This record gives sequence, C-alpha cells and structure tokens, in this order.
Amino acid sequence: MPQKPPPDQSCSDFSVLITAEQAWPAFERAVLAAKHEITASFRLFDFATALLSPEAQEAGTTWADLIADALQRGVRVRLVVSDFDPVMAAPLHAAAQKTLAQAQEIRARLAPGAADRLSVTAALHPARAGFLPRLAFSPFVLRKLRALPRRLRPAAARRKGLPQLCPVSHHQKIAVIDREVLYIGGLDQNSRRYDTPAHDQPAHETWADVQLLLRGPEAKEAAGHLERFQDEIALRKQPPEGKHIRRTMSAPRRAGFWALSPRTTLKEIEEDHLAAFGQARHLIYLETQFLRSSAIARGLSAAARRNPDLSLILILPALPEDVAFDGSRELDARYGMALQAEALKQVTGAFGQRACIASPVQPRMAARVSPSVLAGSPMVYLHSKALIADRDFAMVGSANLNGRSLRWDTEAALRITRRDRIEILWQALARHWWQQDLPAEALDPAGAAAWWQREIRRNQVRRPEARRGLLVPHDPDRMADLQQPLPGATEDIV
Repeated sequence: MPQKPPPDQSCSDFSVLITAEQAWPAFERAVLAAKHEITASFRLFDFATALLSPEAQEAGTTWADLIADALQRGVRVRLVVSDFDPVMAAPLHAAAQKTLAQAQEIRARLAPGAADRLSVTAALHPARAGFLPRLAFSPFVLRKLRALPRRLRPAAARRKGLPQLCPVSHHQKIAVIDREVLYIGGLDQNSRRYDTPAHDQPAHETWADVQLLLRGPEAKEAAGHLERFQDEIALRKQPPEGKHIRRTMSAPRRAGFWALSPRTTLKEIEEDHLAAFGQARHLIYLETQFLRSSAIARGLSAAARRNPDLSLILILPALPEDVAFDGSRELDARYGMALQAEALKQVTGAFGQRACIASPVQPRMAARVSPSVLAGSPMVYLHSKALIADRDFAMVGSANLNGRSLRWDTEAALRITRRDRIEILWQALARHWWQQDLPAEALDPAGAAAWWQREIRRNQVRRPEARRGLLVPHDPDRMADLQQPLPGATEDIV
C-alpha cells in the first residue's frame, strides 16, 4: 500500500492525491503535524474510519484516536459536518447524528481541558422550501416518512401540519491545519470512499476521487471561509470575493412562499468554469460525477463553436451510483439522467469529433451483465471534480457540474493559476487513467484529445486485460429508457 504520491505528483508545497489510498495518509500526517488548530467541513466524516499511515497508526487505529491525540497535544479541532432533511435524506441525517455521538465518545475519554478543545457541529442549511412546494410534495414526503424504520423517524414526525422540506446541504470537503496547510477536493471521510488508484476492488466499492494538499496563502483564505460560511449563509455577514478559494453559496429566501429553491448568493465556481471555457485555446479537460448543468453545456458549446481548434476531454461515470449499484428507479435519478443526456447531446453537437468522452472501467471481464458493467467490464465509480484549461487554469474542489452544486449547496474549490501546479495536476490525472507514463502527444493540449480518443476507441474493441489504461467510450444511451424529463421542474434540484 503506497503511503506517498509518486514524486511527479507533488512538489514541496503542492501534492495531487488520487483516491483515498493516497489522500488519507497525507491528511493523517498533516493532522499529526498540527500545532495549534484544525478547522474542517465535510459532507460526511466517520471517526471510525481506519488510519492508513504508519505514523498515524502509532496513535491508534481510527480517526477517533488520531483526533484524540491531537487534542491531547493542545490542538483545537473544529469540524462541521452536513446535516440533512430527516425524512427525505434519513440515512444521511443518521450519519450526521452518528458523527455527533462519536465526538461525545472522544470527549468522554479525555481530560476536561483536552475535551473542551473539540467542537463538532452537524449543520443543517437554513434554507427551507416555501408553503406551496411543501404542500405539493407533502403526499410523497408523508409516504416516505411512513416507510422509514422507526429508528430513523425524526421527532418532527409527531408534529401536526405540513412537514418541513430542507432541500439544501453543505457539500464541501475541506480542512485547514494551522492556517498554513490546505486539504481540499471531493473526498469525504468514511469507509465507502476508500479505493486505490488501481481500482481493483469490486465495482460497487470503487471510488475515483482527487484531493489536493498544499501550503500557501490559499490555506489562510480557506480558514477564513470555514470560520465565516455559516454566518454568511444565514445572512449575518457579507462574504468577501474569493481569490484562491471559489465557492457556491446560497441563503434562505426572504419571501419564499412559492419557492423550493434557496437564493443563490455566490456562484464563483460556475463563473470560473465559464470563464475558463471562453479563454481556452486548445483543450478543456473535465472530470465530473455529473454533467447536468445547462449553463455549463451552453458554455462548452459556445466555446467549441467560437474556436475550431478547441478540443474536449470529458471523463464521466458510466451511470449514477444509485442507478448502477442500488437499482434506483426513483424520479430524481431518472430526471438527472435526462438532464445529462440533454447536456451531452448539446456538447457533442458543438464539438463533434473534437470531443473525447469516456468512462473508467476495470481491466477485467465482468462475471455477468448488469447496470454496473460497461464494455464488458465492471465500471469504476468516478466522483472527481476537476477542470484544466490548456496549461493556464485549473480547479479542483467539491462541486459537480450540476445545478445543485453550482447554485444551491455549499461548495468549495481551489483556483489554480501557477503553471507548475497545473502541470503536476495534469500529469497526475492523465497517469491515473492510463496507468503508465505517456508520450508527449498525449499530454500536449493541442493534440491530447485526438490521442486519447484514438486509444479509447481501441480499448472498446480490445479484451479487457489487453486494454491500455482504464478508459472506454462513454455510452450516453445506456439505460436511456430510464431518462425522465420534467418540464417546469428546476434542474438545480438534482
């Protein structure tokens, strides 16, 4: 099990960490080196997650042990995890409550002084659906409430009247150590997120993700964001413009009788993507869990039509996680698939042969045909959120290219403009998918898309064990019968 990224994936102040096998040991070492404070916000954080690095394992076996060690050394730890609608997202709400209970267990094993240095909050976004959408959704919500196991039923279930709807969450995955070290990307902290760069686990356990660890002024700016974001969302403070840390933020509507959605207050991540598309000369490279945003699809299409020399490499999972592994046929999953199909149709229509759209699979034959199989191989579930435009601009963070991430949920991403860091990121992402060093043509923004497209098409007809790397052509028509447009519904809900 490798404990450090390869030398070409890092420099003294910037490391690209592919999957939890690389990211978690680096994060553990950063926590071990903390002297004063650790501030973090994650969608999910399970203190029972196993420690991977030999250094951290000297403190114990789990993150509870590692955090207890930091507290005993005098380090203050402040963690915000996302809370969720207790009916519509009951398992996620239960996970947040579990994190709070774990924090209490950590405090109970420490002396009072050390215990007082730990602050863990499960934060429910303050935006609520207005009366009309609550009324419209109430039959569905009540059915879902009645179907919940008794242990998951919230106390609010005993109240009379229309149930509340909490449609927004904090989706960021970010930590700052001593205001000097920043850890940011798409990776939460629980056992489901564990995977290796080889992705040799069962398909339903794979999790391709990217996290960055760096030193510099970005860390101080990120610490300020973590200290303020809850006040900014509650409209108690005005957020400053992000320079290095770019955000999505929303707030409750002042008069939201009719509205399901919150009021978007910052969409810096979307704005940076659109600006990068417009300025790109040769190549736009994207890894994303979803491509459902009509604004992103229009921005990509406009860039393609404006510049005939511009190419696109887009890496997507073969199917959404809940459809591929859980057999979901729920309306939200079907609507999301319809939105992505429309976005891909628009983008491929504009780029034509200049678009290379691929999905990762394992280099082995699948035992049977199932939704989680593509091109005869088990899929690799992709959760990364990365953008590179030529060698001039890059971004890695927590936001998917869907309306929810770009308009509603709390998201954080790092804007990267240093060319040496962009080159490290590009080399790391490319090597991850191809599992080998690449020729210059495959890395040159002017020719990369054509090289990738050629090799990916060859992979489609090769036997799995003879393929080059992990990528095959994405199939936009896979399970197309599930796609369900919802005219009049906001795309930002999925």
